[in-house]
Amino acid sequence: MDTIWQDIRHGARVLLKNPGFTIVAVLTLALGIGANAAIFSVVNAFLLRPLPVREPDQLMAVANSHPENQEPHRISYLDYLDYSAQSDAFTDLAATKMDFLGISADGHADRVFAAFVTGNYFSMLGVQPALGRLLLPGEGKTPGTDPVVVLGNEYWRKHFGGDPSVVGKAVTVNGHPCTIVGVVDATFHGTFSLADTQAYLPFGMASIDPLSKDTFTKRDDHGQIVWGRLKPGVSPQAAQASLQVIAKNLEQQYPASNKGIRMYVIPEHLARPEPQSAGQAPVVASVFLGLVGLVLLVACVNVVNLLLSRATGRSKELAIRAALGAGRMRLVRQMLTECVLLSLVGGVAGAAAGIWTSRMLGNIQLPGDIPFRLDFSFDWRVFAYSAAIALVAGLIAGLVPALRASRTDVHDAVREGGRGNTGDGHHRLRDALVVAQVAGCLVLLVAAGLFVRSLNNARGVELGFQPDHLLILSMDPAQQGYDEVRGREFFKQVEDRARALPGVESATTSFTYPMNYDNQNAYIRLEGQTPEEGKRNPVALYNDVGSSYFETMKTRVLRGRALALADQDSPVRVAVVNETMARKLWPGADPIGKRFFYDGAEGKLIEVVGVAKDGKYGWMFEDPTPYFYMPVGQDYRSERVLQIRTAGTPQDLALTTMKEIHEIDPNLPVYDVMTMEHAMGGGNAFFLLNIGAGLAAALGGLGLVLAVIGVYGVVAYAASRRTNEIGIRMALGASRGNILRMVLRQGFGVVLVGIGVGVLTALGLARFLANMLFGIQPTDPLTF
Repeated sequence: MDTIWQDIRHGARVLLKNPGFTIVAVLTLALGIGANAAIFSVVNAFLLRPLPVREPDQLMAVANSHPENQEPHRISYLDYLDYSAQSDAFTDLAATKMDFLGISADGHADRVFAAFVTGNYFSMLGVQPALGRLLLPGEGKTPGTDPVVVLGNEYWRKHFGGDPSVVGKAVTVNGHPCTIVGVVDATFHGTFSLADTQAYLPFGMASIDPLSKDTFTKRDDHGQIVWGRLKPGVSPQAAQASLQVIAKNLEQQYPASNKGIRMYVIPEHLARPEPQSAGQAPVVASVFLGLVGLVLLVACVNVVNLLLSRATGRSKELAIRAALGAGRMRLVRQMLTECVLLSLVGGVAGAAAGIWTSRMLGNIQLPGDIPFRLDFSFDWRVFAYSAAIALVAGLIAGLVPALRASRTDVHDAVREGGRGNTGDGHHRLRDALVVAQVAGCLVLLVAAGLFVRSLNNARGVELGFQPDHLLILSMDPAQQGYDEVRGREFFKQVEDRARALPGVESATTSFTYPMNYDNQNAYIRLEGQTPEEGKRNPVALYNDVGSSYFETMKTRVLRGRALALADQDSPVRVAVVNETMARKLWPGADPIGKRFFYDGAEGKLIEVVGVAKDGKYGWMFEDPTPYFYMPVGQDYRSERVLQIRTAGTPQDLALTTMKEIHEIDPNLPVYDVMTMEHAMGGGNAFFLLNIGAGLAAALGGLGLVLAVIGVYGVVAYAASRRTNEIGIRMALGASRGNILRMVLRQGFGVVLVGIGVGVLTALGLARFLANMLFGIQPTDPLTF
């Protein structure tokens, strides 16, 4: 132990005596370690940090898939009841349904992100109340019963001032009287990991939402996220097999809705925020951890080169220590100790840089009023990871220089003018390090180029509408208790007032807007088509829109006509379909005049009056999807988006438009007020592409800087070692150009080999990026 402390003290003195070298090495390692710490903090938040619940490792997401949607996704409430009653693999199964609701108290109304949860939700998770009580296992079993609310802790503090007397307070939720019975503990933010759940209601209260009318009656209404706690000793695989047996029985009982159902049991940390993330999230995390690992590797190689250069200058010192009796292992340990000290200081600096970077990432604001919660704060996992990579970096960077320096020939080193170990092996090692640096840098740059070109491709894709000069505002008068008659009159006044504002070219309302988080889908059956036993009808997305929707959104109608004002109140149901729906349902035929059913239209036939150009509807990465537009007046929707196309800057009209709405109803919450271009930065549109391209570009740039520094250091050192040779060559008549070409040839040689290795490596790794790119192949020649 004494010798270890001697090595540490000696190493610290040596580093302090060489501040220039120490600062450069520490900063180089800090860049690599800081980048790793920041990326790992994101991975930790999304995939590793456990929920603050009882035995989080036993918490599973239960999901299913079917032939028309083979990704694991939410299940129906009726299926949940059967799984809950029949499964012997779980101690408990709880269902949740996320929704937006309006809570009114003391004359003030808020739109909140809420969860309808079964009564056993909190008891299964082991969550405790901060005030009052939570939901009880028997509450919410019957639709429309138990009108109670549990508030999220942050919402309680922000909107009720942390007042403990809130328990027992009467409020209205979507116009229905309810009572606040408790507040959850401050550590719990819900099981929808990306957002803070602001209110919890018994599942039976979902009946107050018109969009949930099918939840309690239809087995193909897959809108619930189901969580289960495994029984002791039961593995996820065994639980999944148990549920599959129940699914087979349900398929025999209900073939129309349950044909081909496949069950999944997914650990909670892999099902964030939805079960379908389980396949992609670990791959994305691995890709970015691999990229940032390359940055650290390039940084380590830089430090190796610095140490090799420094070790050459210290050859006499090491030779004297060896002559005085220090064994080779003692010399190696001394050199490694110095390098580990360097890496630990670099780790501290890197952790500080990582904390700063992760805070910047955590402050990213997504469009809309969903209370996104991006908590990338450091915990013990991130600190342990940072310490581990700092230690590994120190060992990687120090081992080779330490072994080489410890082989110094005593007699050669102590002779006057001795240069130590400068043989061919030394040069070959330096060349190999340059090759590694350039190869790693090229892989980083290829990844950055692919992500940036992918983002550019996405920005140029045909969206099916024009987002410029477009203002959107969302509202739901049902949150204030409006019935259909009052709601229709309200929206008529809103549209009339919006159209009358100066600078407005057109205005309309619709249920949702493209790539929003609210999307509707329906099963389609053609007129005269007999449903096949055990086979599902095709699925299409749809939107309920006003008569000016196509004009306002600038969505082109290619054939037939757009929806007209007369269609809104007409008893004849009509629709405009997109190109994909027309091609899939009526191949080779004219779709105009054709008719179909969909499961939300109460069995009424819908006539196709137009065909609109394809676009992006649910999210940016979707394949061409069947889609149709219905008149919003034929199926009343209380939740709507007001879209306004302006001649000038759209945000200039935001306050004026909100003032007009509040003149009609001063208490109505107006939310998601933004331009359509801003909305396109959301999670379903460009957000992930922007983040991926930004991170990849930053890592690629950092790798390039480190590699340039490394190559310069090696070539400059090699040239300095050949000073005598160069002098002799010039004395014999070599020109400056000859010398320049000789040095450049040496540098370019190793760089070209590094490029070759990097290209082959990048080609081998490119397939891991395929599912993360948009409109570009991972082997894109221009990027390479």
